[in-house]
Amino acid sequence: MILFNKVNTHQDIEQMSRLATDIMKKHYDPIVGSKVNDHMLEKYQSVRGITDEIKGGAEYYFVCLDGEDIGFVAVDAKAEYLYLSKFYLDFDHRGKGYASEMMAFVKDYAKARGLKSIKLNVNADNTHSVGAYKHFGFEVIEEYQRDVGDGFSVHDYVMLFTDRV
Repeated sequence: MILFNKVNTHQDIEQMSRLATDIMKKHYDPIVGSKVNDHMLEKYQSVRGITDEIKGGAEYYFVCLDGEDIGFVAVDAKAEYLYLSKFYLDFDHRGKGYASEMMAFVKDYAKARGLKSIKLNVNADNTHSVGAYKHFGFEVIEEYQRDVGDGFSVHDYVMLFTDRV
């Protein structure tokens, strides 16, 4: 069973930045290239980027197994939906049911706040993750090219899960 530990301190943020960089370098370098990925990591997963997102209302959680951080989740409750900002699991722990536990945590988080839908952005070329989100009940509702600064852009899908209960 995995545990979810909320990021609360500056030390937690530093640890989260290191974890995010490690996981996302392995995951996204082959998809978008190291230059784009390094730019995105600096912008969104640096200590400054994570701090800014938390100040804006997001909550980050370490995903822990037997005392080891194996992934992370970040969520941001909006007025009408939960925005799933980050959902990452280390490669060595994929295919073992942990992503299902992580998604259950996210869905429970939304439900506890009275939110019936969850929205996320995912790189359209990230076919493995797109497939996983579809498996969890998400649907593509929009596709677009997004400028991420410094001459870089990414091709994203917006995906939506709606609790039909």
